[in-house]
Amino acid sequence: MKEMFIFFKKIFVITLIFFALNSFGRREKSSNDPLDQKQKSIHSRKAQLKQNYQNNLKVLLRETKGPIPFKVELIIENQGVPWGMLFLNNNELLWTERAGKIKKIHLPTGDVNLIAGGPKPYAKGQGGLLDIILHPEFKTNQWIYFTYSIQKKGRQSTALARGKLKGNKIIGLKTLWTAKPFYSGARHFGSRLAFDEQGFIFMTMGDRGRKQEAQNLSSHLGKLLRFNDKGQAVSDNPFVKIKGAQPEIWTWGHRNPQGLFIHPETKKIYLQDHGPKGGDEINLIKKGANYGWPIITHGRAYSGLKIGEGTHKKGMEQAIKYWTPSIAPCGLLIYSGEKFIQWKGDFFSGALALTHLNKLKIKNNTVTNEQRLLSSLNLRFRHVIESPQGLIYASVDEGMILKISPL
Repeated sequence: MKEMFIFFKKIFVITLIFFALNSFGRREKSSNDPLDQKQKSIHSRKAQLKQNYQNNLKVLLRETKGPIPFKVELIIENQGVPWGMLFLNNNELLWTERAGKIKKIHLPTGDVNLIAGGPKPYAKGQGGLLDIILHPEFKTNQWIYFTYSIQKKGRQSTALARGKLKGNKIIGLKTLWTAKPFYSGARHFGSRLAFDEQGFIFMTMGDRGRKQEAQNLSSHLGKLLRFNDKGQAVSDNPFVKIKGAQPEIWTWGHRNPQGLFIHPETKKIYLQDHGPKGGDEINLIKKGANYGWPIITHGRAYSGLKIGEGTHKKGMEQAIKYWTPSIAPCGLLIYSGEKFIQWKGDFFSGALALTHLNKLKIKNNTVTNEQRLLSSLNLRFRHVIESPQGLIYASVDEGMILKISPL
């Protein structure tokens, strides 16, 4: 009798185990599994948020009258002054803010992250955290470069620094080079960066409000400078063997250049410079050339008085474009994408004072057409770049980043 009881007990336990395992298997396959439903719900919410962000981008402007219909969408607002911008990849945009922050937005979702470990700038007036650029071999070395205003003993200048971008942090930040001399004051720090196809880095430097320094080869101020990727003067720079001259100088006679771009096809370098009252310029850069400030200019002092000797002088270069009155150009792009075929090769400049996005057609170093886009928005355009997909992104001092895409 006892043996029968033990036998039936075993059968009962085995039956329970069988049904339990069978039920668990069905639960794994069931679409009604609470855990499975929770995961699906999370993925669904993420997809919905992504779709909502894309669908709910605010359209600031639709331009349908011109030869190329386009729209302007608001990517982000309520930021600081976005100064430098770049794309890390197809989906991530990185920018600097003049007050010192570095931020990254994931464009498909609108998620924004603060990047830690960047430079601590002197952030007053025109000074602050300025341009930003990736090393040409960023994918393997993660080097990212910055220009920013720096203060020592109550005087200021502009510095070049680099660090490695790891996730949402800059590590190993190091100041590579600092412009000399230092002066007190919060204006004309420059500064834009560009890498050429040889891996050399070009940096613009303002005259710091001391116009005589632009004609002084012993000073870095009012110059275009050229370095290797470690921030050292390149051995074939034009003034390396000139006694007393700064070896980093590539060109001189600039006022406060805040636009720099290397043509994607010709590899020619173009520099955009602020004039005083009138006389803003775009210059084709030639090794060792003098661009004349303040001896020649198409502008005048803010008082209205004449500056220098006139508009032309032998041995000094002429701009391929100048603006009078000033538009206050900042940020330069030569468009090379496929989204706006009719704009291919056109020059885009932000305009701070006359609040528009400036577009030039230039052929054989002569401007054949000028358009002033987006003026109805009445925004101070600080920078303009091209996305990997060929769309145009612009930043404005009012704390916004905008996307321009075809209709």
